[in-house]
Amino acid sequence: MPSLRRWLISSLLATLGLAGCSSDAPPGERIASDKARVTKPNVPAEDFAALVSGNTDFAASLYRQVSKPGENVLFSPHSINQAFAMVYAGARGDTESQMAQALHFTLPRERLHPAVNALDLSLQARTEAKVEGGAPPTLRVVNAAWGQKGLAFESPFLDVLAQHYGTGMYAVDFTRKFESIREDINTWVEKQTMGRIQDLLQEGTVSRDTRLLLANALYFKGAWQEPFDETGTREAPFHTLEGGTRQVQMMSATISVPLLEGAELDALALPYKGEAFRMLVLVPHEGRFAEVESRLSAEFLDGVRAGLRSSRVALGFPKFEVKQSFPLDESLKALGMVDAFTPLADLSGVSRQEALFISAAQHQAFIAVDEQGTEAAAATAIVGSVTSMPEPYVVDRPFLFLIEDVETRSVLFLGRIVNP
Repeated sequence: MPSLRRWLISSLLATLGLAGCSSDAPPGERIASDKARVTKPNVPAEDFAALVSGNTDFAASLYRQVSKPGENVLFSPHSINQAFAMVYAGARGDTESQMAQALHFTLPRERLHPAVNALDLSLQARTEAKVEGGAPPTLRVVNAAWGQKGLAFESPFLDVLAQHYGTGMYAVDFTRKFESIREDINTWVEKQTMGRIQDLLQEGTVSRDTRLLLANALYFKGAWQEPFDETGTREAPFHTLEGGTRQVQMMSATISVPLLEGAELDALALPYKGEAFRMLVLVPHEGRFAEVESRLSAEFLDGVRAGLRSSRVALGFPKFEVKQSFPLDESLKALGMVDAFTPLADLSGVSRQEALFISAAQHQAFIAVDEQGTEAAAATAIVGSVTSMPEPYVVDRPFLFLIEDVETRSVLFLGRIVNP
């Protein structure tokens, strides 16, 4: 029913000619910085390497937080990093240092954001290269920010969003239209991810106390360099960690792939068209899964990559599809990002007009792997709010008062005020 409702609304708006709802532009009135995006950031190689290494170590740390025994795991560290890096631009004090610790940001702010920009531009360039025998993979990474209309946002914060994240701020009125704004942002995310990420922001995550909402949407679609033949797909057993087996749709092909056959695990890489992107697969030996899992890090993965050698194999690989959605707050608190999710947060670099904290952080990811290739999408949304004001209670009529000892209940003073 929600999908039908969105379709009916979109059709009606298109009929009425409301272009803002039929374009790729986020909802709201753009109040961006006057700075243009830096398209050729001057980033030293060591800064670029530090960012990528830190992002990978963050991915491994978060993996250990969100994985549950016997369950699949899927998330996009890149999407989460992009969204939280935007928040980080406005973090100060302990909030800033805790975020850096949890996200594995080792560069100072003035070097981090150009490096994030350089990485994003580099990834986008991969999809523009010409390849033989087909199109390169599609990769779309889009950021957006929404702020409360009338709230004064700090100019340096808006400059960072514009120069390094390719987005302005879009002014909306959360205080009066928070529910319709939530639906509009969900629709925008769904469109950016080709319909794969739906209802990212669940009911209740956006409220009249919301003042800021930052989002990243990521979409990837790539064809295998050497596709599997669909006629070769058969049911075959898959051995679970618990020692049982289940039948899966197993694809098969005789292809050349980078392969590592190690003492504790095997690894292989399945390239996509153009070979700029690939799927790296780690296959721990029986009884070694937990050990390999615990060693995940940038350094460990570099060692695996270094051991890959081109080999001709008769490959069997399962078709699969996974979709997961989960909040990020508890996992990030466990990694040390505590203050940002409480009224102790210092996000004064975002705005000094009101004290903001992160009231919600939601992530959703999707992947489908078949004979032709891979389609994957993810989105991350971070909601910044003010502390809800309690219902007013005003003592505006005559009253009695007493001063007492709590334990003995002895009354030390007793009085009344009828004419203050």
